[in-house]
Amino acid sequence: MNYKTSPDLPAAAPPSPRLSTLLPLAILAAVSLAACGSTTATTTTKNPDTLSTAGAPAENGAGNGEAAPHPFTNSKFNYRIDAPGTMQEAGDGSAAYKGTAERLEIVVLSGAAAGDPHGRATTDIGALGSAKSSFKLTQPAVQVNLAGKSVYKFIYTWTDGTNPVTGKPNMLVSVQYYIPKNSSTLAVVTYSIVSSQYDPQGADDVASTFRWL
Repeated sequence: MNYKTSPDLPAAAPPSPRLSTLLPLAILAAVSLAACGSTTATTTTKNPDTLSTAGAPAENGAGNGEAAPHPFTNSKFNYRIDAPGTMQEAGDGSAAYKGTAERLEIVVLSGAAAGDPHGRATTDIGALGSAKSSFKLTQPAVQVNLAGKSVYKFIYTWTDGTNPVTGKPNMLVSVQYYIPKNSSTLAVVTYSIVSSQYDPQGADDVASTFRWL
């Protein structure tokens, strides 16, 4: 048998030195670019400046939901107080603010009626029982320390008409304070608020701003 010998195949050409050098560099550059883009996106998402300002309270504490106080000064009896709203002064020197949810009323007694704060408080409780609808005494007159002053106070609930939103009786909680100036001058400060919003400390906070001038 005759065998034919295949011609020798040409040897493959060696890779170009230039291509061998450039290919790893191109791959490295692509990897670096992808990593840089990923870092940038992550940094933008977690920008601390953006997080720190989100949901920040408004200036002067407006973000906490509390109404700004309304300073009131009574020139006839020389006292001041931070009221929950604008106080209106009557000709006899009494003053009141009657808001939708909160109320503040101040009457100043002079003479013998001012000499016995506890006795006056007891008398007023009896009168309120007849004057206020659904009156209920929840705390009798007790002596307490209010912002460094020794005063008497009592607490009661009552209804004032109908709540325009719910159609149910408008239930209020009132805290009545007796703050003496001296043995012949006594301020009766009554803070009232709808029962669903009553906070004992909040009532004391309002009354504690009362100052004789």
